[in-house]
Amino acid sequence: MRVVKGGSAAKQQKGLSTEDPETAARFNKVLEDVVEAMEEARVRYAFIGGIASSGLGRPRTTRDIDLFVTPEGAEVSLRALARHGFRTEKTDPVWLYKAFKEDILVDVIFKSKGDIYLDSEMYERMTIAEFHGKRLRLVAPEDLLIIKAVAHSEWTPSHWHDAIALLSHARLDWEYLIRRARRAPRRILSLLLYAQSNDIGVPNFVIHRLYQDVFGNAATRPPQAERSAVTPASPAPLPRGEEKLSRVWSDAFHREYGLGHLRERFAEDPRTNELDVQFELEGDRLILRGEVSSPERRIAAQQVAQEFLPDKSIDNQIKVQTVHEPDDMEKVS
Repeated sequence: MRVVKGGSAAKQQKGLSTEDPETAARFNKVLEDVVEAMEEARVRYAFIGGIASSGLGRPRTTRDIDLFVTPEGAEVSLRALARHGFRTEKTDPVWLYKAFKEDILVDVIFKSKGDIYLDSEMYERMTIAEFHGKRLRLVAPEDLLIIKAVAHSEWTPSHWHDAIALLSHARLDWEYLIRRARRAPRRILSLLLYAQSNDIGVPNFVIHRLYQDVFGNAATRPPQAERSAVTPASPAPLPRGEEKLSRVWSDAFHREYGLGHLRERFAEDPRTNELDVQFELEGDRLILRGEVSSPERRIAAQQVAQEFLPDKSIDNQIKVQTVHEPDDMEKVS
């Protein structure tokens, strides 16, 4: 566990949530109530979102509180907030609950985009930082960077720049970042290359390791023989075994390339950007698997997939999750 002192705390004092003192005072009071509720409930939690971004990266405004908890702690957290006077709702049983107090929103997040959870390793590496006179639990800067990079889309560009700010301001454990980035290596590799293009100090070995994770040895395959500028030369035929291997490698590459772009489309399209969907391509058939919270979301997933791959038949095996509210759930109006 890290403790952030000095300069980071000073940044936090400048850059809380709003320019309006009255709103800032309400925000701080609600934030104290959230911490008190979570400590009393004894659940594993940490702050992400604008609070963590301001505490670990760049000072910026935020008007809500993003609380990251474990899936098993989500119900307990909601009940604890209800006992402290919050109005609560189960917004989406797949990843998000909400709580409201004094016109301040608290997002209780138990699965971030990209199937990122508050697991034991993330919890053990969280940062303790002072934020407006209150010592808060923040996710480690490496984990926040990954969460932000994965959540980035056309509609939420601030996530990308929050992640860039972490690269500029936070002291990062690069080995830990590489290990944790393997859930979304292309997105993190893109972010780090972009940071290097802006003269932000990202070590080359980090780029190289992530590149290897994404592409393996594909980039080291011998290039096709250069064609004559005068008479195009036909490449020599490969031995039968190598020809078959080359064809298999090419098919696998193009299949994975296409599915990668489909994952990006699902992440960016507002109809599907929070859905937990897996893809499998078998010939001309695209199989969709996963769980969603409503029949409408299941239909939306099929629509987006069909629009992106109109020449494929879509086998929609996505299940609609059935959620039974526990009998002891407290409701606060």
